[in-house]
Amino acid sequence: MPLTSDPTLPYRISIRNFVGITLMTILIFVIGGVILVKMDPTIFTPERPVLDKLLWFSLLATVGVLASTGYVLASRTTMGWAIIGLTRPEARWVLIAVSTAAALFFVGERLDSLMGLGIIEGTRASYATTLQSQVGLIGLFTVLAIVLPIPLEIYFRGVLFNFLRGFFGMEAAIGLSSLVYALLFYNPSIPVYMGYGVVQGAVFCMLFTRSGSLWTAIVANGTLAALTVAKVAWA
Repeated sequence: MPLTSDPTLPYRISIRNFVGITLMTILIFVIGGVILVKMDPTIFTPERPVLDKLLWFSLLATVGVLASTGYVLASRTTMGWAIIGLTRPEARWVLIAVSTAAALFFVGERLDSLMGLGIIEGTRASYATTLQSQVGLIGLFTVLAIVLPIPLEIYFRGVLFNFLRGFFGMEAAIGLSSLVYALLFYNPSIPVYMGYGVVQGAVFCMLFTRSGSLWTAIVANGTLAALTVAKVAWA
């Protein structure tokens, strides 16, 4: 059966749009990273605290995604940022997003505990040094639950998912974008973590499409990250 595009989209993100945003984001990220390394050669070395590296990674990702998406799409259309779904959500959808993220966290945490998958313990080990101080804990919460969800959702749901949706239809777009999103969860010591990433990506896509606002996916992503930080910090 041939793939069909989604006729409900107000704007079809072209291949040129998608490639332009992706390449420009990578370029900004690389240039920013080179500048940071020139200023401080130790910034991305293993000796530096995980929070430092995560903070700079998040800032580079945020600047890259916002600048490239704003330049290629938002500033060139009359729709502005609404073109990727950054519109004000209904209050009920914010509550639904928080509840969905909480349910997703609870199910994942229970499966991790019952099956001994090691996701929570592996995450706790990765941020062990950061979690030893209140400043580190607050910083980790700020980065993972507030800052990072914005560029992640703008790119993976607002750009990638909408691009695939316009060409292949809803179901294929959810599957393909979720698989790409799951690559962020790659951990050779916890292979199953990528499967959890696929589920997260699919849930965020559905929240976005059902609510019509990308903010619901951002809220769900941030809520899930906040609950995860709270869990790994709870010794």
